[in-house]
Amino acid sequence: MNYTDEEINLITLCAIDELTYNQRKALLSDLASSKPDFVKYEKSLIKSLSHGVYNKVKEKYFDRGFRECVLTDLETAGVKCVTYFSKHYPQSLKNIEIPPIVLYCKGNIGLLDTECFAVVGSRRTLPQILKECKKTANELTQHFTVVTGIADGADTAAVEGALEGGKIISVLAYGFNYFYPANNKSLIKKVEERGLVISEYPPETPPQRYLFPIRNRIIAGISQGTLTVSAGLKSGALITAEYAKLYGRRLFAYPYTIGVASGEGCNWLLKNGATLAQNTLDIFGDFGLDFKPQEGLKLSKEEENLLSAIRNLGEAFISDLAEQLDTLPFRIIPVLSKLEIKGLIVRIGGNRYSAV
Repeated sequence: MNYTDEEINLITLCAIDELTYNQRKALLSDLASSKPDFVKYEKSLIKSLSHGVYNKVKEKYFDRGFRECVLTDLETAGVKCVTYFSKHYPQSLKNIEIPPIVLYCKGNIGLLDTECFAVVGSRRTLPQILKECKKTANELTQHFTVVTGIADGADTAAVEGALEGGKIISVLAYGFNYFYPANNKSLIKKVEERGLVISEYPPETPPQRYLFPIRNRIIAGISQGTLTVSAGLKSGALITAEYAKLYGRRLFAYPYTIGVASGEGCNWLLKNGATLAQNTLDIFGDFGLDFKPQEGLKLSKEEENLLSAIRNLGEAFISDLAEQLDTLPFRIIPVLSKLEIKGLIVRIGGNRYSAV
């Protein structure tokens, strides 16, 4: 990928791990410039970094070998960069208080130019809600690119629902050298192939707990609205919802009956200004958009047999299903993926599957 000098400046600056976000932003005169002003901020940087570290940072930035190494490593890893000054950088992100300086991307960066809508929720989400989440995410792609994370539960359901049409952006809270959770590696790869995976962190950045709530500002900031499908009262999904409110985005939530712990956060949002969403029509109506009902799902013979086996077993591991169908486990994995995307089964942890 060919970058402009402005883009290379920002990519190089973000590769210098001795600097914090605020220090990078200050060097760029609060993102008014693409070229860091080491002279203007020398004294303040030395005060926070020490003279030796300041010199090291400055040397790295102007070192042609360091720049070339950064760009080569990104290209080798298949990572494209969209910087704050790139043409594909979303205007919606520029308007938030702490915009990412660089978006590291794998997949179709053209999705950054589309209208986006966030779907978020808890890892612990009821099977019937996962089914509804998949359906909603799929229907949302009629007008939006769906944005979410990549965790188990609601994130995975939203990804699977939107994946068929490729209108999906997953936002990571770590670099591309890692997969978290590890069992979602195959799902991340599917999004890279059909949609887009983005992160504000260089590839070598490991997963750390505090990075996840920071990541949520990007999910909310890039989106025109946010749907919370499940959330406990301390769920990270509520952080995304709070960012959406802060940025003046439309906020929606599924309603829950009394006593469902994974829905208490949704009901709290509804009591505090969120719009009730019982279906996709509620969301599209708020935006003044038309809704086209989905046609009935068509299943292949393989899909019908596997779905029947899952229903007979209730909850089943892949090995159990292979034994039931008298086949090898690897032969049914792609069929399971198709049934997941169609919203007919859910993965409920430990590589177990259940019909919905």
